[in-house]
Amino acid sequence: MWISCVILVLAAGFYVLRPLFAKAFDGNAGAPTETDTDYLDVRKTALYRNIKELEFEYTMGRLTEADFQHLVTEYKSEAVEILKKLDMLNASETKPEPGEPDGKADACPACGAKTIPGKKFCADCGARL
Repeated sequence: MWISCVILVLAAGFYVLRPLFAKAFDGNAGAPTETDTDYLDVRKTALYRNIKELEFEYTMGRLTEADFQHLVTEYKSEAVEILKKLDMLNASETKPEPGEPDGKADACPACGAKTIPGKKFCADCGARL
């Protein structure tokens, strides 16, 4: 009798814990990965929301001035750090290509159409950029 209970508990435990270990076994096949920029954007939005809620709580009289100032200062300093990291990530993503002096060409030399940065040929006339 007790053997069947142990088997039942192990089966239930396996069923409950299987989703926790499923990602480790399938290697995230085809699943989109979260980039640093995505994570920082989500965190920045959460911090802005927290600051807004703190201001609301303070105006409603639910927070003391000292608590409000302490928490807002803490959230704002974290938001500044996140903004700095986002600026660094965005700057590293927009580095100029070796063949182009400033990283992009503004107009096609053949037809004068606006060009797409990083492309070797004009989208309108097909001329080499």
